[in-house]
Amino acid sequence: MKFSPLSVVLGLTTATVVSTVVMPAPAKAATFQLASGVTSVFLDLPTLESVGLTLTGANDTVPPVSSAYLVGFPITPATDFKFSFDQTGFAPVSGTIEHIGSVTFNDVLKLGNFSIGFDPGRVSAIASGFFVKDTITTGAILFDVAAPSSLSFDDKTLKLDLVANLLVSPELAGVLENPALIGAEIGAASINGEAVPEPTTILGALAAGGLITAARRRQAAKG
Repeated sequence: MKFSPLSVVLGLTTATVVSTVVMPAPAKAATFQLASGVTSVFLDLPTLESVGLTLTGANDTVPPVSSAYLVGFPITPATDFKFSFDQTGFAPVSGTIEHIGSVTFNDVLKLGNFSIGFDPGRVSAIASGFFVKDTITTGAILFDVAAPSSLSFDDKTLKLDLVANLLVSPELAGVLENPALIGAEIGAASINGEAVPEPTTILGALAAGGLITAARRRQAAKG
């Protein structure tokens, strides 16, 4: 499966949800914490095999969100990832997204219990600053995450959907002794989860949700 070049940058307007919102006055951004869900992963197996990594197994995984992906990793209660959301869009605040589940390469290399975090120091022309870290064997960052090609947030169900390409990190390229791989697209990930508003920003959450709902009603009336 080929994912198209990415056109949405974190922190900018989320086109799929709020691009048509015209506000008479700004509302304070609401802060949410991701509570549960699954991260689905597609891997470019031929490319991995070309650098000596053959997928030979998977453990403690779940079905992915769709057949477009290879495997799903459950998001665990250890997750403390927080993000803000208002009419201007989505932006990470703090914390990480923790998972259970692993994949094995060449019958010996086990990687998993992945942690997805955000580091502004990793932002580049192609990378969003999010990264995927193995916490079982290497403790290394395996992938940088490109800016999402699609991003949506449903104010009614507090559902976060984020799809982005996975790029070979400098750390993984170093392990493979192939610096030419840095930034290469090796797959994609889709984070689908339920989020809850932080207690101190419930009013902000209600305001943000109300603004988006009003905008949708205006759109429906025009249609």
